[in-house]
Amino acid sequence: MTNETLDEVDLRLLQALQADGRATHAALGKAVGLTGPSVYARIKRLERAGVIRGYTTIVDAGALGQDLVAYLRIGTKAGPDEAGPFEEFVHAEPRILECHDVDGEDSYIVKVRVGTPQELRALLAQVRALPDVYRTITSIALETIKETRGGGHLADPATPEDD
Repeated sequence: MTNETLDEVDLRLLQALQADGRATHAALGKAVGLTGPSVYARIKRLERAGVIRGYTTIVDAGALGQDLVAYLRIGTKAGPDEAGPFEEFVHAEPRILECHDVDGEDSYIVKVRVGTPQELRALLAQVRALPDVYRTITSIALETIKETRGGGHLADPATPEDD
């Protein structure tokens, strides 16, 4: 399913779900002009198509003692196996929140969340010990100004975006 096959009601429904994933089908229907059963059917169709990939609970990281956010720029050696030891480590490491394969000077950009500078230091030591990693550059976030969760940005379907 592509953006071209999503109609205005689908987009409004997705916006409403991103705003409140626990809203009832009746409440969502009221917001988008459909009945509860129609909303249920659309949500199931969007799930089957992979547009809705899952549901989650957003937990306050500070309440878990994970106040330190850092971004790591990782350089890896090219190898015959694209998904080498670094990517295997990323999938297994819960402190790594995001990992993006990028083009340019770096191989990956990684977002991590830890509790202390000492924990970050230990995580960096693990990353640097991986055989395909040759360089790391770390930036520590001092404050989060904006953080969007839940996937893609949905423009208001009634308002066209600027070109």
